[in-house]
Amino acid sequence: MRMKRQETNIYSIAKEAGVSIATVSRVINQSASVSEKSRQKVLAAVEKLNYVPNIAARNLSTSTSTSIGVVIPDVGNQFFMQLLQGITAAADQMGYNIILFGTDGNVEREHKVLDSMRELRLRGVIIVPVSYSDWETIQKLKDYESFGIPVVLLDREMIANDFDRVVSSDEEGSFQAVTELIRQGHRKIALISGPEYVYPVYKRLNGYYRAMRAAGIVVRDEYIRRADFTVDSAWKEAMTLCQLPDPPTAIFAFNNSTTYGCLKAFGDLGWRIGKNIALFGFDDIEELKWLKCNISVVSRDVPLMGKIAMEQLAKRVDAGYGDEGCFVTSVETKLILRGSERFPKK
Repeated sequence: MRMKRQETNIYSIAKEAGVSIATVSRVINQSASVSEKSRQKVLAAVEKLNYVPNIAARNLSTSTSTSIGVVIPDVGNQFFMQLLQGITAAADQMGYNIILFGTDGNVEREHKVLDSMRELRLRGVIIVPVSYSDWETIQKLKDYESFGIPVVLLDREMIANDFDRVVSSDEEGSFQAVTELIRQGHRKIALISGPEYVYPVYKRLNGYYRAMRAAGIVVRDEYIRRADFTVDSAWKEAMTLCQLPDPPTAIFAFNNSTTYGCLKAFGDLGWRIGKNIALFGFDDIEELKWLKCNISVVSRDVPLMGKIAMEQLAKRVDAGYGDEGCFVTSVETKLILRGSERFPKK
């Protein structure tokens, strides 16, 4: 989902003055931590371009609130709740309060949420963005940063790569999972991915294709299925895969809801993991362990990702630095093998 980029006033001022957006923000907000030379450049650009600061947005940065806005796509998904667990644990230690917003994975709702958050005098924003390339969301986030409200992207990147962000090694995790399936003897490996505008989907697809190429296996188009990270859509795609004239011997599910959808399809068809099909998931599911359903997964420390994001946001809020570049952390993934990856023995 791509939207045409529109330059914001703050971008124009920074470009004209030849300084960073953070420097422009400091000048507009009358910060003392700007050299006189840089200040004069910004003021000259402001005059030349006839720039009038958005007073409502500017007032956000003068708040003494301790509230942090956290924006996630799905408040019912265990993965995002684990992210929130890490965020809130770190926030509690540092004296910040968390206000949670859900977007239902919808960019229009995300825009409305970001607009409504302006009234709350937040100190910072942590967001799992819906789309990699939605320029309207990017502009709204840049508006926050322009007036001293730092933003940290969590789990997902965006096409504007100058945001602080905490992600994971999605491509490498996917590569390792598919490589393990191949090592187990699989050649007919299918996948059920997610929306094409979600950045981790792109990275996990890269890992899949890289592993298949490395093994000299031709990827079959009918084995590449795209769902929307919901149980129902994954169930539909898994049913399609299992009912092909030549079905795959293994399915790689791209998130926890997709894993659930696959399990539902197997149950409806009377298929058993280990006898009819193999399954590899991305992200662990605690409840499956209680049910003695041992699914091999690409695992990562999800609460740690949330913790790092909150700690980095607090650094931005407390120290106010911003000219030295963005902060990027990639949390490593690892494979947890529980037997569901093995070649089925019919």
